Amino acid sequence: MIIPLNVKYKERLMPNILVNVFGSHAPSSILVVIDTGSDITILSHKDALQLQVPTKGMAIIKNVSGISRGTLALCQYNKKLIFYLKKEDQTSLKIEMDNLYVSVDPLACSITIIGMDLLKNNNLRLFYDPQGEAYLEKLD
Repeated sequence: MIIPLNVKYKERLMPNILVNVFGSHAPSSILVVIDTGSDITILSHKDALQLQVPTKGMAIIKNVSGISRGTLALCQYNKKLIFYLKKEDQTSLKIEMDNLYVSVDPLACSITIIGMDLLKNNNLRLFYDPQGEAYLEKLD
């Protein structure tokens, strides 16, 4: 099963996809990048607001280092979010996230990052050719 990805994000070579997300509130579509350098999936502050995921008053449980802005303070969201990724045949792959990290700083993480945890836990393999092709492949 193939899930096509876009090759560029804001003129940068970063595989990305528009994902439909369902949580405890209304569904929403968010753009996410696939980051093989990230061990964890991180919901951006902007997307957390859009999805009505509360961050105010949540304890910072983890600080992670990135290559661009120093450290990123994260809180943990332990309620289920369901990601739907559109497959090549226009049906959707359902991915349930029971545990997710959320950026508490609105400026530090401008887009949601799908990390290696989501790829490993869902048997997904990334193919990326910056010349124009990118996709996730579901291994059974």
